[in-house]
Amino acid sequence: MTKEAREELEHKSLFSDERYAKKAWKQLLSKSLQSDAALPPEVVDKAGNETLESQIYKEAYSSVQKRLKDAGLSRSPMKAELIVESNLIRAAFDTQTFNVILDRTAGKVKEEISIGVGQFEELSDDELALIAEHRATKKEADK
Repeated sequence: MTKEAREELEHKSLFSDERYAKKAWKQLLSKSLQSDAALPPEVVDKAGNETLESQIYKEAYSSVQKRLKDAGLSRSPMKAELIVESNLIRAAFDTQTFNVILDRTAGKVKEEISIGVGQFEELSDDELALIAEHRATKKEADK
């Protein structure tokens, strides 16, 4: 078997071999996400109106492009940047997208909110000292 044939077979098996598939997919996705994003043509619906997805993508592209320009960078927006920016825009009116972003960035906020605050955590140090003094006095009186 020639070196070229062996390399071709290895390349073809990257995504089918369980030992290497995950790494191969990660590498492929990483390269793709870091590549320049393209501004696609306007996408219209049956009535000839621009679709919401098309509007969101164009707004995300211009937003990322402006942020890069403001930072003094002359490169094009990356696909990963547009995916994130598009979803941030979508989160403004899509609760499910908002919850996913919230979970990923702020942790499980809903779970943290449901944890109750103890009744004494809101009291000042002086109030806590008075309660401790009252309890001590009551304990002495019970003896």
